[in-house]
Amino acid sequence: MTVGKMIELLGGKAGVSCGRFHYGSAFGEPSGHAEKVENISKTLVDYGFSYSGKDLLYSGITGCPLQAYIFMGPIYYQKLKHMVLDKMHARGNGPRVLLTRQPTEGKARNGGLRVGEMERDCLIAYGASMLIFERLMLSSDPFEVQVCRVCGLLGYYNHKLKTGICTSCKNGDNISTMKLPYACKLLIQELQSMNIVPRLKLAEA
Repeated sequence: MTVGKMIELLGGKAGVSCGRFHYGSAFGEPSGHAEKVENISKTLVDYGFSYSGKDLLYSGITGCPLQAYIFMGPIYYQKLKHMVLDKMHARGNGPRVLLTRQPTEGKARNGGLRVGEMERDCLIAYGASMLIFERLMLSSDPFEVQVCRVCGLLGYYNHKLKTGICTSCKNGDNISTMKLPYACKLLIQELQSMNIVPRLKLAEA
């Protein structure tokens, strides 16, 4: 792509100079239809241009010649409509995805600003632990879970008894309440559905 553009710049310049079409496909050269770079450069030299397609330009401010030769020429290109005005987006609170309870994605859906893997790695490298905690949990999908200190499995909160219950130990004597990202809780439950049992080891508070 990039090399093709360079050849197309040369061919366009030579074609404008001599007033004829240049066939610039990279696939046509063995058949003899495509112009070789050497022939295009020779045409440029015949019409008073540099062999390499570079030109001496003068500064529009000082009128002095620029220190370097500039590679330039006419070329067809498609201008993509990427405007800052269309891309600017910010949000405070807003809609969330039902499955993960995380903010929706994209400006059209009034989504949140995603902190991806690379952004996370940069924050880790800087040691910004509180910012990581705020971005990846507090502003995303905080969720309160009941964890058994004996078996390390997730329990549930019994509103009638007003205490957490461990489904494995069948009691609520060793239950601790902690906050997790909801996506983490979801991952643990999905692993449990595949007979993989992650256990949380809690440190003494």
